[in-house]
Amino acid sequence: MNYLIIDDEPTAHKLITRFAQAHPTLNLVGSCFNAMQAEQLMQSNQVDVIFLDINMPKMTGFEFLTALKKPPQIVVISAHQEYALESYEYEISDYLLKPFNAERFGKTFQKITDKQALFESHRQSGNSSNALQESIFIKDDKKHHQVALNELLYVKANGNYSSVYLKGSQLLSQMKISDFERLLPGEHFSRVHRSYMVAHHALTLIKASEVHINDFVVPVGRIYKDKVSQIVNKK
Repeated sequence: MNYLIIDDEPTAHKLITRFAQAHPTLNLVGSCFNAMQAEQLMQSNQVDVIFLDINMPKMTGFEFLTALKKPPQIVVISAHQEYALESYEYEISDYLLKPFNAERFGKTFQKITDKQALFESHRQSGNSSNALQESIFIKDDKKHHQVALNELLYVKANGNYSSVYLKGSQLLSQMKISDFERLLPGEHFSRVHRSYMVAHHALTLIKASEVHINDFVVPVGRIYKDKVSQIVNKK
């Protein structure tokens, strides 16, 4: 996994890189001291995990997360516990409270490794089928439900879970909406709000500020308006 550090404190970079050396599958691709540096680096490098500070000059960690169209896994690193609750609204993989030790870092490593393995498994299974004919497995407690993509209508963020709405049924999944954003094919599914991802084939009406799936109205977030325009232009 390629990882990137974004923190304005050099000591944080040294600590993370030292702990990461105990996990050979982690590969450092960049150390950035502000979000603008990170944006440039991510244009030319694949990044699987970002270790992100919140309090930074020019652009905060939250502003950086909002600007990301398709974020990789995010691990927030902060000396401020009060940011934890808001951080999880961005579907982060973990929250590391400074100062942290090697044991705590190891728990974070296990979380991001498990999630990466899930992504790779779904990606490989998806490559063997044609777009809307394929199925995915959705995790629910200790079970995995196989769901045909043409049955999926939309996904709604529900705290640390997601509600998955299908034709005639509904699932509550332990996967976060950011997991679905990485998993579902972008040519047929789009994030239109921080809390919603929709299937293009299910849309019955598209407006600038909302989209409809039959009688259900899904709001369109400000930063996702361009994505909705792209859906219209494809149809």
